[in-house]
Amino acid sequence: MAISGSVTRGFTYATGVEVTAANLNELGTPTVSVATPIAVGNGGTNATTASAARTNLGLGTIATQASNAVALTGGTISGTIMTLPSYAVSGVPSASPAGQLIYVTDGNSGAATVACSDGSNWKVVALGATIST
Repeated sequence: MAISGSVTRGFTYATGVEVTAANLNELGTPTVSVATPIAVGNGGTNATTASAARTNLGLGTIATQASNAVALTGGTISGTIMTLPSYAVSGVPSASPAGQLIYVTDGNSGAATVACSDGSNWKVVALGATIST
C-alpha cells in the first residue's frame, strides 16, 4: 500500500534568493500530515484517534492505566514474583475492602505472617515450615 502525505514548510523564499547552509534554519520545522490512516499490517494503527488505535490494536483498559494504579479485573498473573506490601501490626491499613493481602512482620504472636482481610479484620495466614529441597 502506498502512503501519500503532504509537507508544509513554515517559510517560503522569494524568487531569486539563494538557499545557503547559513539561512536554512529559516525554513522552520516541517509539518507532515498523512491523508489516510495507515493499516495495522503496514505498521500503523488504522485509526485517527488514540482511542480507536487502542481498539484496533486489541489493547484493553490496562493500556491507559497509570503504572502506579493498575487494576486487574480478570485473567491470570503468572511467571512473576509478587511482593506484598509490608507492615508492622501497629501500622496495618484498613481491612476494607475484603480480599487484600499484606505481609506483617510481627503479626503472628510476634512472628512474620501473611494476612488476608475479611473486610473488617486482618486474618493470619499460616506460613508453615520453611521450604526445602
